[in-house]
Amino acid sequence: MSIPPEPAPRNHAAPALLLTGMVLVALNLRPVIAAFGPLLAQIQRDLGVGAATVSLLTTIPLLCWGALALLAPALTRSRSAEVVILGCLGLIGLGAALRAGPNLPWILVGTVLVGAGIAVVNVLLPSLIRRDFPGRLGLMTGLYTTAVVGGAAVASAVAVPLMNALGGSWRLALGLWAGLALLGALAWWPAVRGRPRRPAQGGSGARGIWNNPATLAVTLYMGTQSLVFFTWLTWLPRLLLDHGLGSAEAGALLSLGNIVQLPFTLAVPVLAARLPSARPLVVAISAGFAAGLLGLLLWPDRGAALWVLLLGVASGSAFALALYFIAHRARSAQEVPQLSATAQGFGYLLAAAGPVLFGGLRDLSGGWSAPLGLLLVVTGVVLLSGWWASGSTEPPAVSSAAP
Repeated sequence: MSIPPEPAPRNHAAPALLLTGMVLVALNLRPVIAAFGPLLAQIQRDLGVGAATVSLLTTIPLLCWGALALLAPALTRSRSAEVVILGCLGLIGLGAALRAGPNLPWILVGTVLVGAGIAVVNVLLPSLIRRDFPGRLGLMTGLYTTAVVGGAAVASAVAVPLMNALGGSWRLALGLWAGLALLGALAWWPAVRGRPRRPAQGGSGARGIWNNPATLAVTLYMGTQSLVFFTWLTWLPRLLLDHGLGSAEAGALLSLGNIVQLPFTLAVPVLAARLPSARPLVVAISAGFAAGLLGLLLWPDRGAALWVLLLGVASGSAFALALYFIAHRARSAQEVPQLSATAQGFGYLLAAAGPVLFGGLRDLSGGWSAPLGLLLVVTGVVLLSGWWASGSTEPPAVSSAAP
């Protein structure tokens, strides 16, 4: 009979301070990126670069989330996860400041630093949720996901008004997000001081994680739902413009698709934790994706708001459920960082190909039917992989934290 690993020691900080720190850290994981999109046209004009060059500023973070996520568990071998996260907040703050720099090289360096910092926190924070709040996994995952998505929604909504309030300076509007990283670091300090005095033992290595039968399913689900989300997020305005909508209306619908996600990012993990199986959620999410995509395919100029609402609800729910799967399907709290790194690393690398393939099909076919058909096929993989990843939502057999 195998002996389960020794329970991971919890953080000694007061739960309220730990929760506050986690939420403030999570709030830093998207605004620096999301605030860039609404300002891209102005940034491109001021820098005098082409569309292909400026698109690197949105592609690089996604590639960092994929490639660097795989390295995150190694960083905690000599330092606690709490200390590593604090260092990553420093990278995010420095990167945010550099993205407000005078020329493209400065901005590219800042983009890499931001992407690297976010990639590591993406992996480590869900493992701390499993370790420190094992009895409230659904609620804590929901709060974490809501903070991530909410930060992106707020940043994209205030980007242009903030630039206008600062005299039309997109550099100042972007640089101010470094202050959010500083606030996050201050809120996280109690967690650093309360970190366990011994490192967690018994986590699986890069090879051992594939012995977990849920690893491939969770990775596929993470990757395919992210691919669908980032693809429609990238191309929705262009699709709507081609079908006769104005730029203001297309932008408003894109914001609607982001904002509507918020209540579902909180509710879905809580519901998943209470159900005997998350499969009904997987079916509903996949149906939402399919209905929204079919609507855009068949009736893009009628009911556009409904199709965007369906895509937004499905995307917020799918992302929250993917993070819940990562925290839940690990066999111990010590294994969560490796499962998180694997699922998010390979998942985001897969997702990064989505907007490129979608755009390539659009150019080759001269229309939107073929690329939307591709997303419908991927939605089928979302359904199959999510069904596979769901299994039982009974609490894991291995104790995940010390009493």
